Amino acid sequence: MSDTAEFGALKPGYLHAEALEMVLKSLSRIHLDPGETLVQQGEASDAAFYLREGTVSVFAETLFGSVPLATIPAPQLVGEIGVLADLPRTATIRAVTSSELYRIGRSELLEIGRKNPDLLLFMIGQLGRQLDGVNRAVSLYTNALAALEKREFDSRILEQLENPPPQLAEFSAAFRRFASQILDKRRQHDELASAAIIQQSFLPKTAKLDAIENILELHAEMRPTREVGGDFYDFFMLDPDHLAIAIGDICGKGIAASLFMAVVVTVLRTAAHEEKDVAATIARANNVLSRDNASSMFATAFYAVLNLRTGVMEYCNCGHNAPFLVFPSGETRSFPATGLPLALYADRTPAVARFTLSYSDIFVLFTDGVTEAMNASQEELGEAAFVEALAGSRLLPVAEIVSRIFSAVDSFAQGAEQTDDITCLAIRRRPAI
Repeated sequence: MSDTAEFGALKPGYLHAEALEMVLKSLSRIHLDPGETLVQQGEASDAAFYLREGTVSVFAETLFGSVPLATIPAPQLVGEIGVLADLPRTATIRAVTSSELYRIGRSELLEIGRKNPDLLLFMIGQLGRQLDGVNRAVSLYTNALAALEKREFDSRILEQLENPPPQLAEFSAAFRRFASQILDKRRQHDELASAAIIQQSFLPKTAKLDAIENILELHAEMRPTREVGGDFYDFFMLDPDHLAIAIGDICGKGIAASLFMAVVVTVLRTAAHEEKDVAATIARANNVLSRDNASSMFATAFYAVLNLRTGVMEYCNCGHNAPFLVFPSGETRSFPATGLPLALYADRTPAVARFTLSYSDIFVLFTDGVTEAMNASQEELGEAAFVEALAGSRLLPVAEIVSRIFSAVDSFAQGAEQTDDITCLAIRRRPAI
């Protein structure tokens, strides 16, 4: 039983006024200034106290700091149960206001009890009422926690916490805040879940490439660090002979980044279908994204168009991680940035470059969440380990190559929390039959 339950509301009416004054005259008087400690949790309960004037607060000392349990106004008898039951102090008591108290030692309390049986009866009755209040409160809180766990929480439960027993007022207020925060976070989680579904709808499905599966392997995956992320990838046919591919990373995380991601993907797709080449597509997309960009968000992006007949790939690397071309021999080649990220400056269009994707070569695009993945020692995976994983899996189907990359990240992280979105896209031209 905590000291919160040891505070009987001893009113002068329970002892004759003369008897009370006689008792007080023989007791040691204590004055406490606001903030001063009366008893410390864990100490021996060698005395009770009669709080004649002022207000005190009761705190449970935990590993995580002090937890307020109750606020006790005068007049009150405090700490008597610990004395009678010979229990150590189970809570700390501090003065809230300037307070006057009288110390009642164990022998003195027992003597008062012998001379005034009504006092003992009062303490027993008060303890019974407190136990009844605690039992009812625990039942209510248990039901409330179960409802929270089952997502069946009825806000009317909070109304039942409006008038708790005085000894549980602080705890009740804390529980109300706790429950309200859980409900708020749950609403936010539901909103994030909806945002995640919307974001996933922007990611293309490889089924759309069924018509060219005999000439091209393509696989992409994204693992956001939160419910929604700022990474994206995209691929779509411009005409029967040309495939557009893109990958990007929005500055920031969460809903704001996911919203900007949706804008970037939409603008890129629209520009790609309406413009004649890679340079014009990126120029138009960059102009649109830079216009009225009050939030100053930007995106690194790699955009390319692959000629499926010739293997020639034209691309712009807008400040993004350099993709890698992996040759059947295991050698690699990277494709560094040709310009600035999108949405920074309307008049800074990245340069266009090109290369030929030969049969059996593997082209791998990724975001910095891959190479900058960290382990518990705050070490990054790094580009060298990434390239090693690529070269070691180069003979596998591209879906397995992407899977091996994610496994390499997980193995390196060794359970450390993911700190950034992880995205990877790999393609390989199939040899002509």
